[in-house]
Amino acid sequence: MDQRFWLQRKRSAVASARAATSSEARLMYYDLAGRYSIRAASSDGRASGEAAPAKADSAVSEAQLKGLIPLFYARVREDALIGPVFAAAISDWNEHLEKLTTFWSSVMLTSGRYKGNPVAAHMKHLGVITPDMFDRWLSIWAEVTDEVLPTPVAAALQHKAARIGESLKLALYFRLPPAPGSLAALAVTAS
Repeated sequence: MDQRFWLQRKRSAVASARAATSSEARLMYYDLAGRYSIRAASSDGRASGEAAPAKADSAVSEAQLKGLIPLFYARVREDALIGPVFAAAISDWNEHLEKLTTFWSSVMLTSGRYKGNPVAAHMKHLGVITPDMFDRWLSIWAEVTDEVLPTPVAAALQHKAARIGESLKLALYFRLPPAPGSLAALAVTAS
């Protein structure tokens, strides 16, 4: 699909999230916005039905992902800033690594195997996750991908991770003040 289509869907989902009255609805719409952002990032601006040019030199394989994910998370677990957060959140590392390999397969290879909800998964830990932790995660991701993958593949994974990270940070931390005249704004001014 066309990139503009997905960006418009993202804007609409963000607007719906801002207008939502329940935290569950807000979470659902921000999750949709993140998914639409990922779709927009993966489109190349071509009209629907047009074939994208082959990018064989930057394509990652399932085998590369299966090798990369455990190596990367071994490094994450050793990190002083984000390691403790992961240690507290993950009880079954084998299951988690499989889930993340499936996630990256869906993102990079459009396999469609991942059925989870990254925003909801991160929202559960909002009390301990900070925006700086996303930056540290991306830094380690860049180090490990640069070490073990060909440069074009590493760059593609780093670019995608940065976009996903921005989408997650928006979903978790971005809150606009209530619009003037809205029920939420009236409640704030009445108190």
